Parts: sequence; C-alpha cells; structure tokens
Amino acid sequence: MTMRHFVITLNFLAALLISCTSQNHEAVSFETKILGHRGSGANYASDLEANSFTSVKNGFENLHGAEVDIQCSKDGTIWLYHDADLPENDMGLLCFPTSTDSEIMELFAQDTARSITKLEDIFILINQMDKKPLLSLDVKGYFPNGCFEKASAPNAYFEQLAEGISYLLNKYNLYNNVMVETNYKYFLDLIRSSEPNIECYLLGYQDFNEKVDEALSKSYHGVSYRYSDENLDKKAVEAAQQKGLKVMLWAVYKEDDFRMVMDWKPDLVQIGNIDLLKNLSSI
Repeated sequence: MTMRHFVITLNFLAALLISCTSQNHEAVSFETKILGHRGSGANYASDLEANSFTSVKNGFENLHGAEVDIQCSKDGTIWLYHDADLPENDMGLLCFPTSTDSEIMELFAQDTARSITKLEDIFILINQMDKKPLLSLDVKGYFPNGCFEKASAPNAYFEQLAEGISYLLNKYNLYNNVMVETNYKYFLDLIRSSEPNIECYLLGYQDFNEKVDEALSKSYHGVSYRYSDENLDKKAVEAAQQKGLKVMLWAVYKEDDFRMVMDWKPDLVQIGNIDLLKNLSSI
C-alpha cells in the first residue's frame, strides 16, 4: 500500500476511545476510507431513510463520507434515488428520466413517509462543512420498466447526467471531494473527458480481475466492487493496487465481513450498517 492516503481518525469514536484508555486501548486510525452506503447505511437497523439528506449528513459527520445513488430528471436536475421504478402512483410516472422536477416533487409530497433530495443540496452541505467529506456518486442507468426502448438508458441520458455533474463540480469546486462510479463506461468516458480531475471507478459484480483489466485499459482511477465476489480476496486487492488502481468495496453489513474486508486494506469501503463501527477499536 502506498502513502497516497491520509490517515484519519473517526471523530465519533473519540468518546469511546477516551473511556477505554484505562484498558490500554490505543486511538484507532487507518488508511481505508469508510463511506456510508446510500448515505450513512441502508440497513434494517437504521432509522434514517436511504439516500436522504439526513442520512447523508449523518454519514458526513460520523464517517469519511457517503455513497449515494443518482438519477437525472427530464429537466436535467440530478436527484438522489436508487430504484428504477418511482413509487406507485396515479400520475402515470415510471421513472426519473421521463418525469419533470415538478412531477417528482408533487409525487413525493403525497407520501409523507418518504423524501427526495437534490444532489445540489448535498454539494451545498459539503461546502458548509469545515472538514470536507468524500462523496461517491453511483450513476444509475438501468430502467427495465418501459422508461426507455431498451433497459439501459440511451447515450443522451448519460450525456445530460454528465453535463449536470460537471456544472455542479464547477459551481461548487468540489473536484477533490467527489468521485463517480458506474458500470456504464460511456458515462465514465464522458465525465473523464470533461472533468479529468474527478476520480472515475468502474463498477462490477462478477469477475474482479476482468474489471481491473477494463479499468486499466480505460485509464480509470479504480474499480468499485461487491466485496463478496468469489474471485475477490486480499491478494486480488493488493494486485489491483500495485497496478495503480484504487479499490472501493461495497456494501458491508456484518461485523465479521467488515473485519475481513478491512484486513484487505482497500482504499474505500462502503458500509450498509453504521453500527459496525462500535467495535472498531478492536480491529
């Protein structure tokens, strides 16, 4: 592992570590950056709505940063949302790409249990913080619901999305804090050509080594990968890093898995359960 990482101690553990001083516990610091999956963790134990402003803010304040899922509306506004389908409605709305901002806001206003957040609001939040957190944007482009003629979004959609991200990056000057991840290479090529300073991660689900080769051939910064893939282990992570790639792994929910993944020393880890860090002092 190179020295390219900054060693950061998680602030929210400070009280815990101080209370353990008499037991000879040392302050916990490590090179791997921890991001909250879909904010600060999309798990059964969390009372925070995934991809919500509150969840992202919680991740920013207690972790190194957060990962969020993004989609673009018909008007070109980027919103935080994971699923291909919009919530069930009588407005005839199928998905974000074919819905206007006013339609989206009206739809979510009808459901008091759910909220919707613009990506720009998250950028504003980052700029208001003294210690700027990291933000990974998971670009969604698969809509098998009749949203488009084909399940994968057309190039025009990714072009609109890339333009929107580029606009926000320039407006808020967050090149060092924001990265993008997706399995759509067309989008990564677009954003890399317009914003060469933003880190691009090729996302994968199977065959880690194949994705590593693809990322290298495209000169991307790294790979974002499901940690539980059978082809992935500590040696595979080290091999990718030795080739000059960063490795981001997702999304860890169980403590044993978290300990295993931390031993692999990836560059970033997305956790789906923020409670995992309560026992971090023993790692």
